Amino acid sequence: MGYIKDKNDYNGYGVASDGRGATLTAAIEDGASEITIPAYWDGVPLKKIAFGAFRGNTDLVKITLPDTVETIESNAFRACPSLETVVLSRSLRTLAPYSFASNPRLKSVTLPSSIMSFNAKAFDKCPALTDFIVYDMNKGGTESRRFVVARINESRRVSYMNASLIYFDAYNMRKYDEGYGVLAEFDDRFNIAEYRLRNPDQLDDYMRRVYENEIYQSIPRIIRADQVDKLTAAGDLDIITETRIDDYLEMASDGKSNCLAYLLQYKEEHFGKHTLEFDL
Repeated sequence: MGYIKDKNDYNGYGVASDGRGATLTAAIEDGASEITIPAYWDGVPLKKIAFGAFRGNTDLVKITLPDTVETIESNAFRACPSLETVVLSRSLRTLAPYSFASNPRLKSVTLPSSIMSFNAKAFDKCPALTDFIVYDMNKGGTESRRFVVARINESRRVSYMNASLIYFDAYNMRKYDEGYGVLAEFDDRFNIAEYRLRNPDQLDDYMRRVYENEIYQSIPRIIRADQVDKLTAAGDLDIITETRIDDYLEMASDGKSNCLAYLLQYKEEHFGKHTLEFDL
């Protein structure tokens, strides 16, 4: 694990300045896994992260930009294989194509609701990206909201990102929920259904039933794949029913699975002692 490079550490950067705004042109890879970039250089605010500045950094796990940054150019953080978390500036206006492309472990991105230019390819080939956290700039950026976005299909992911930004126009989840009908991938459908049921703000009765039914219908598949994390989510949401619990136990009884152990415990805790006996 690398060290933490904080906002007071100015070593290892290349910076150009015109006296009004500074541009970070390069960053030397020095083993830092978490970097918070300084906001001012000789009293001049950092306004831009230049083309390729952090490209190919193998140590970087988390990057935090100062709120002075307005522009991130193409390829600025491309192909950083360890990068998982990105916290962008509240003043960000332009996020160029491929600025965070080809980051296979990138999961969480935080950015402002007021961003003016959001290119569909900014997060190209980021297959782990699910958490989209948006500063509410209508409230000065002091609050934020987390959205779950599609992960597998890149075009669907961009649609969910845009819907998350549109939310702040009228604080309305309608556009977000409307996107669900075109999702095809199982993991995306499950993840978004779970998110909305756990975060039911403005969730109408129709969409609640849609999301609940998605998880209910997926339980046999989850058991066959022994995905105990998803099964636990279904249990937490009270979607594992007493009328189906014995069927689920039978499905899980073919092997010594994690799902079998979970279902036995769930039945005992929620529906009384189990009637079927299994060797664990």
